[in-house]
Amino acid sequence: MSDFVEEELSESQIRVLGSEIVTLTKDEEWTFLTDLRKRRRGLGPGELGAITVAKFRNASLVTNDRQARQTADEIGIPVSGAIGVLEYGVEAGKLLGPAAVNILEEMVREGAWISEDLLEMFRRKMIEARDE
Repeated sequence: MSDFVEEELSESQIRVLGSEIVTLTKDEEWTFLTDLRKRRRGLGPGELGAITVAKFRNASLVTNDRQARQTADEIGIPVSGAIGVLEYGVEAGKLLGPAAVNILEEMVREGAWISEDLLEMFRRKMIEARDE
């Protein structure tokens, strides 16, 4: 996780246990971030840091931010959002389907924007996962 993301999360009193905090140290990383900031003015520091870390660590970007997802796609960085992470948790047996639905619904209650159609599709998929 980018140290920029860690800072944003800590301001909201959110801690992600077990994650490695990555600080940009190389000139090429900072140059990339600076160029990206100029080209994509709508991206905040967290998104810029996360994209930069993903690019230079050959990692996937996890975000629900539309502009960050589009930017990552254009650069060739694999992207997943909250739904993809929750689905993976269920597939890997780390999370039960109903718990995944509860988490996503709580995210929506807290302000995450997910269309009602997508939320309903996720609910159905998690019910099917439980029945298998």
